[in-house]
Amino acid sequence: MCPESFDTYRWRALFAKQIIVLALLMLDCAHGFAQSTLAVDARAQERVTALIQEALAPSRTSRTPKSTNAAWENSLRVEANFREAARLMPERLDLRFVIATALVGQAAQTNSPLLDLKIKQALDVYQEIWGMDTNGFHGGILYAAYARAIGDTNSSKEMIEHLRAVDPKRAQDYAERFERVDGFLEITPNEKLSQLGLQGTNHAMVVLGAALETNGVIKPKLVGRLRQALKFARAYPEAPIILTGGNQKAGVTEAYAMKLWLRRHGIAEKRIHLEDLARDTVSNALYCVTILEKLKVTDVTVVTSLTHMRRGLADLAEASLQRGLKLHFANLAIATEEPALDPKAERLGTYRDMMRISGLWAYPGISR
Repeated sequence: MCPESFDTYRWRALFAKQIIVLALLMLDCAHGFAQSTLAVDARAQERVTALIQEALAPSRTSRTPKSTNAAWENSLRVEANFREAARLMPERLDLRFVIATALVGQAAQTNSPLLDLKIKQALDVYQEIWGMDTNGFHGGILYAAYARAIGDTNSSKEMIEHLRAVDPKRAQDYAERFERVDGFLEITPNEKLSQLGLQGTNHAMVVLGAALETNGVIKPKLVGRLRQALKFARAYPEAPIILTGGNQKAGVTEAYAMKLWLRRHGIAEKRIHLEDLARDTVSNALYCVTILEKLKVTDVTVVTSLTHMRRGLADLAEASLQRGLKLHFANLAIATEEPALDPKAERLGTYRDMMRISGLWAYPGISR
């Protein structure tokens, strides 16, 4: 081999070696960067998981005075934790849904003008979700519902129109739900049995429960409902009676306590149907409809307090339609000494229930 050829060979070999070393260094750096990125993501994920678990865990015993609203404190804790989680993982829309849910929960515990403020904050979050996923449906329809709940019908209708491009059938379905809810919110509750105007005998009565005393004894508010129910039961002796309420005190549910009261006042056992699983008005409706479907009735008279009637009727009607039942609803209310409801609070609570019954639960993707 001539000297020139040998030198050329050595130079090429040295150059190739340097290229290999450089490539290995680059691979090592890339691996290190990837490991570092994964470590950061892992730490963020670990922190987010901890924040979610802490936020959704049962409320701890508070050391603050008894007058403190535990539900309010809990919703503030949920909001704070999920805001921090969303900051760490901004791409996760489910975290933002929970922030909005917490704000709606806070609004439901207060009256105007704080109610308006909290709902507007929730609407801002739903708008963020919509902006990040304009092909999504949930964020947009929740925005439309709660905008309408506080009287912003223009913003609600505008969002519905956007959603028609995403899912026209569901958008129309919710538009009709909104109209139905508004119809029930305009009802004037009836306090007189003579004004029911029921036709035929194919009807049932649903009595909505209320909290018992700590020893399981019925409170005056619920006694008032039962007295109205007794008038109905005597006027319509063939009508089945559904008693609903699963909250327990001293091992006794609302439904069972009501049954004992009616039995003591001469109502036959065979007429009474217990729904003793429900813990709120939404589950009252969902569980009652299963019983109503089995009874094959066409008319339902709802008995509850004056301030609870419109919401109770709307919930039962929505749950019935979910099961394909077309029932006619009447109402028999009992006036109580409870303070009058803030109209916006009643409206918000009813819209919130309707959205839950429709299948949009409190914490999408995380918890029902």
